[in-house]
Amino acid sequence: PNRTLHTTTIGARTLLCSAAGRMIGPPHPGVPLAYGTAGFRARADLLDSTFFRMGALAVLRSRSRGGLAVGLMVTASHNAEPDNGIKLVDPDGGMLDVSWEPHASAVANAADADLAAALDAVADAVGVVSAGGGRVLVARDTRPHSERLSALALDGVSHLGGAGEDFGLLTTPQLHHIV
Repeated sequence: PNRTLHTTTIGARTLLCSAAGRMIGPPHPGVPLAYGTAGFRARADLLDSTFFRMGALAVLRSRSRGGLAVGLMVTASHNAEPDNGIKLVDPDGGMLDVSWEPHASAVANAADADLAAALDAVADAVGVVSAGGGRVLVARDTRPHSERLSALALDGVSHLGGAGEDFGLLTTPQLHHIV
């Protein structure tokens, strides 16, 4: 569908919103998710909103680190084929800092109408005051739904005004190294 977009400022951050003033993105599936060592893992058909939201969160993580690149890996490693997942890679090439795991869970589980406020709360909590910048590198595995989920993550990056780069098919260690 054709959507009318406009830019709105929420706190010190700029988001692209629908004409109704809500963040654009897939609706939350109503299933709570928790970020852990392996990132988010669930059936792929439940993860559309999570991938979009983690793209936006990765922009905030990058901005909190002065614009250094953050990675998003789309993979469920050894899980069954219907599953997928997303891991955030910190600018040092390591896993997402544990202090950001509650932010990831809060954003992933925010009600649709509260998504912009949840992202704004993260930005306030970590001291992000700039609406510009943010670099996110996205890679995926070979699962049939990984390309679609990667595109949703890149949409989330775009909607928060970040720069996303699609690295296509990579292993998780390769993305960690590139970041």
